[in-house]
Amino acid sequence: MSTNTYTTPPAANPHSRLRPLRYGIAIAVAAVVVVALIASSLLNYVYLDSIPGRTSLYGLLAVALIALGTYIGVRAFTRDRASRRKHLIRAGVLLGLGTLLWLLVIDVFVFTQSAGPGVAALCALACLPTTAFGLLVVRRMDRNEKEPWRLVLVAAAWGAIVATSLVIWGETLWDQTTQRLLVPGPGLDAASAFSAGLLEELAKGTAVVLLFLVMRNDFDDVVDGIVYGAAVGLGFNFMESVAYMTNLFAVFNPEGFGWYAAGFQWYGRQVLGLFFGHATYTAFIGAGLGVARQLPKKRQKAFAIISGFLIAIAAHFSWDAWVTFFPIDSTLFGLVEIHLRTLIMTGPFTAAVIALLLFGIRYEAMGLVDQMQKEAATGSGTILPEEIPILASPWRRLKQRLAAFRRGGLPAYFKVARLQSAQLDLAMERWHRERQEIDAPLEAEEALRQRLIELRHWVPA
Repeated sequence: MSTNTYTTPPAANPHSRLRPLRYGIAIAVAAVVVVALIASSLLNYVYLDSIPGRTSLYGLLAVALIALGTYIGVRAFTRDRASRRKHLIRAGVLLGLGTLLWLLVIDVFVFTQSAGPGVAALCALACLPTTAFGLLVVRRMDRNEKEPWRLVLVAAAWGAIVATSLVIWGETLWDQTTQRLLVPGPGLDAASAFSAGLLEELAKGTAVVLLFLVMRNDFDDVVDGIVYGAAVGLGFNFMESVAYMTNLFAVFNPEGFGWYAAGFQWYGRQVLGLFFGHATYTAFIGAGLGVARQLPKKRQKAFAIISGFLIAIAAHFSWDAWVTFFPIDSTLFGLVEIHLRTLIMTGPFTAAVIALLLFGIRYEAMGLVDQMQKEAATGSGTILPEEIPILASPWRRLKQRLAAFRRGGLPAYFKVARLQSAQLDLAMERWHRERQEIDAPLEAEEALRQRLIELRHWVPA
């Protein structure tokens, strides 16, 4: 190992004033969400006596479990390694219980009388594999530094439970207001379509904003924003799919078309619309936050975030408005029609997300390679010059892991994978610190170097 002394790059103030500010904003946003959920749920239950009123009230415990699980999961990484695993397990259990409880609330309490809990369970089971596949694809879109599963799953859980809870009370209030102010017709139809785009994207976007504020050091740029935004959208899409499938089964089952109606909803939302629907819309919100992450001025940050929300709302509204004013035929032609509509209406927005993603990956890769070269030049031994071409290429990283597998089996494979991930983490940390975009103390970077040295000793030659 070279004896060259490592030179500290220009660093942001480790006691940055941004840290307490963003945590304070996160607490304020979370408090507003909690107060809104509790107040609206009680009002809906007392004055409306409707299905949404009962659902939002009974669902408060599910929201509380998700919030507590998220808090424990985030705090787990501030503890030592010995207790971290226990806290992560507790967080996973709470997130799972919250999801199961919310499924019981919307499926059992709401639709059981006509559909039955067995139908609700089958609908949920049918949506699990497709949603899991969507999350796997979304996570793998980040070719340079994949997001931790804990945060991806937290994002999906918030989209599934917290966002749907906000939407239930919001759309209930909206519908009650517009039905009193507007007569049936185009105006009321347009208001209903607009409420879906506005309220659902605001609800899903709140989850992405909270993740951005609390886990900012894991929210690197536009690529990460797209990943987390799409994960929130997939979680929301899962719960919405289950609700629609169960509801339509109950509606059409007396005519003998219950499973056909549920199956059509599953295909439209979990296959055709898996990436072309909510995942695309909320990815724009995440992209706006990711762009804001690396902009220097507050005005620029605000413009990027607002733009992401506006594009998401517009994309969602365009789909709902078209479906509202031009319903899909309930014939065989409807199968062709829904494919064409998805391609024409949502396809351009999905293509724009992919373009942003590809640009972000390229920009991110250039920054990481530059930082890896600078780290290698220090002679610290964390990143060697000959390793840079391998680390810069996902396929070459995989090839290196497979070569280790052939030599030493799965243990060797995972050791090399951990080493590669740590090296990329270090390059990302350097990149943010050089651009003064990080508020973690410099000691965290040095600890990562020490961990890299330890990992290198365990990796087979």
